[in-house]
Amino acid sequence: MKRSASGSAAAPSKKRKTDSGPKYYAVRAGFRPGVYLTYAECSAQTAGFKGAVFKSFTSRSDAEAFAAGEKIPTSSGDPERFYAVAVGNPTGIYTDWSEAAAAIKGVKGPKYKKFGSRKDAAAYIRQYGSPEAVEALGEVIPASEAVLALKSVTSGAAPPARKTATAKSAAARAASGVACPAEGVLQIYTDGSSLANGRAGARAGVGIYFGDADARNVSERLIGEPQTNQRAELMAMLRALEIAPLKQTVQIVSDSQYSIKCLTEWAIGWKRKGWKTATGENVKNQDIIRAILDKMEERTRANSTTYFHWVKGHASDRGNMAADRLAVRGANLP
Repeated sequence: MKRSASGSAAAPSKKRKTDSGPKYYAVRAGFRPGVYLTYAECSAQTAGFKGAVFKSFTSRSDAEAFAAGEKIPTSSGDPERFYAVAVGNPTGIYTDWSEAAAAIKGVKGPKYKKFGSRKDAAAYIRQYGSPEAVEALGEVIPASEAVLALKSVTSGAAPPARKTATAKSAAARAASGVACPAEGVLQIYTDGSSLANGRAGARAGVGIYFGDADARNVSERLIGEPQTNQRAELMAMLRALEIAPLKQTVQIVSDSQYSIKCLTEWAIGWKRKGWKTATGENVKNQDIIRAILDKMEERTRANSTTYFHWVKGHASDRGNMAADRLAVRGANLP
């Protein structure tokens, strides 16, 4: 189940039948991904988390699989419903009416509606929700889907307009950050630093943090020119994907919206235009960007997924702060 924002409507005319057995709440993207036994515990991990993804199950195994990022088939006899809550507390997209009802209870002027697809529910939230509610949608998709979208617009003939729009939408959703590190997902923090960025004599460094005292941690100078912060941030992502096992799903955590959007959103248009900007200039840093995209595609072919997640820099995220220190240290190397 995914939290977002959504519009208004009457409550479902039919009462959904209640499962008599226990429920398991799977949190795929949240403060602490995992399986919880009560909705209150689940809500504590998802309320206020941008792009939260969670869902209730009657089977623990299904819940664990969902939390780990696996796709769980829905029952053929019970079509899935999506309850979009555009004005509520919290806003979001729910697949269980009792949980959607809890989100609108006591809210003045709630806006909500039932849909047969998540796409329609998200569209409703974008239409009726507040900016915060729309931002909270955070449509989580793996970066591998963005790679497929990129490939679809470079396969020769121009794709149909509808397909292009879909690709853009998928990439935009990927840019907002993504699925949390569940079991089996390797989380890697990356950062770049440039001393005297943009000026003569600038020195840039790359920082990659796998964990405390992890031998894979990287602190090194950025090779080549120019020695900019943006190139260092991109290079950190490339080096992280080079180090990570090819067949292991990873989540790259970065405070660089520029880098994430380069890889999951802007590259679609750039590739279609022969790596030219809207003004006809060559795309900056395309050598690293294209190398990362190639690495992502290689990982997709190996049946692993590359996720990206944005965090605010120089805030309270311990992993991000560690990657920043490694990057600064790298910039100070000879």
